[in-house]
Amino acid sequence: MKKEFVISIMVFICFMVAFIFSVKITETQNNIYIRQNYIQAAEMRENNKLAIDAPSEKALEYQQKKVNIWLSGIVLSMLVPALFLFTRLSVVLRNWAQSKSRFAIIVLILYFSVYYLINAIISLPLDYYSGFVLKHAYGLSNQSIVKWVQDLLKGLILTIAAGSVFICIPYILIKRSPKYWWLHMGILLIPVIFFVTLITPVYIDPIFNKYQNLQDKKLEEKIYQLVDKTYMKDVKLFQVNKSEDTKEMNAYMTGVLNTKRIVLWDTTVKNLTEGETLSVVAHEMGHYLMGHVWKAIIFGGIVSIFIFYLVNKSALWILDKSGGIFGFNKLQDIAAVPLIILLLTVYTFAASPFINYYARYTEREADRFELELTRDNEASMSSMIKLHEKSLILPRPGLVYELWNYDHPTFEERVNFADKYRPWEKNESIKYGKYIK
Repeated sequence: MKKEFVISIMVFICFMVAFIFSVKITETQNNIYIRQNYIQAAEMRENNKLAIDAPSEKALEYQQKKVNIWLSGIVLSMLVPALFLFTRLSVVLRNWAQSKSRFAIIVLILYFSVYYLINAIISLPLDYYSGFVLKHAYGLSNQSIVKWVQDLLKGLILTIAAGSVFICIPYILIKRSPKYWWLHMGILLIPVIFFVTLITPVYIDPIFNKYQNLQDKKLEEKIYQLVDKTYMKDVKLFQVNKSEDTKEMNAYMTGVLNTKRIVLWDTTVKNLTEGETLSVVAHEMGHYLMGHVWKAIIFGGIVSIFIFYLVNKSALWILDKSGGIFGFNKLQDIAAVPLIILLLTVYTFAASPFINYYARYTEREADRFELELTRDNEASMSSMIKLHEKSLILPRPGLVYELWNYDHPTFEERVNFADKYRPWEKNESIKYGKYIK
């Protein structure tokens, strides 16, 4: 290994250690802020004013454990491919795959399938703790261990099947266009994301949960009346039985073209009032009317071009400076899969604050549209309070955790915005009136 390569590894490790410390420090500072500033909620409610409750010690503790899991997941996502590289396990796996077939595509599929399976086994304890143990310990889950295992296996099979096909694309491009594969890959990712977004509501989501028409017909009628107030067309409304998995609440807009739909968790329908549910639905309608799904697809493709460019440059530099320590020296070598995955992980991690910033902007605008359509600030505030407090979500996290992990504005920001945004009361124009009849 050349000196530059060793120094770059040491610098990166130091950065990650500093990052972890910064997360822990800002979380500690945030806990102090919360304990000092969320003590008036009960008094405010006595004056008939909605307010965020002072988070319980249970919620504060849950947040710290979530942060620890998140940090552990980041470290693990980088350590696993690094382990494959530096122990030359990747080369061993490549040689095994090549012994099973003379077709490069089959070799690549075999390699990726075993690689991902090993990665899943290594990650299993953390996945089990975060997805099952912790949720049950804090009263947020109804899921049985059998259902958890079933979902885990379904997800594993789907990921291996889809990943095995997808991993072939960059390798074909690298061989045919070694200098510009990153550009072709980023451009090609746009129709790939579109296709996945198109089929997910119809073919993927139902594998994990049962989707059906909204059972509350009165509520369904109210929602379609709300839809009729806009220029939204051909949208379908579904309810999903998430109560068999969780006690938390959620709703989302998914799909494109003829698969677009608004999905309400059954927990949301059961726990929110009619006005609160309409506010939640209006938010999701805003995403569709403002084209956030399409914009996200294009934005994802553009960001991917830059990330793949950096992956290509960095991978070539590493192969040049590493002195053959990995057992291969070409990017088109199948054994380079962990190197590509590692660099994708690193650069996606680095880009997360920018990606999340854009996502938070779209969420804020959907909140704005929701208020302009319903003009029910109290329902908007109360729905957000219920959605977040029932899930033990703090009004705000530490700054670093927020930048890297929040694709929505903080709970505190959203409630404050819903409280203050009332242009119609001042006879001011609204921003998204063009979408409202």
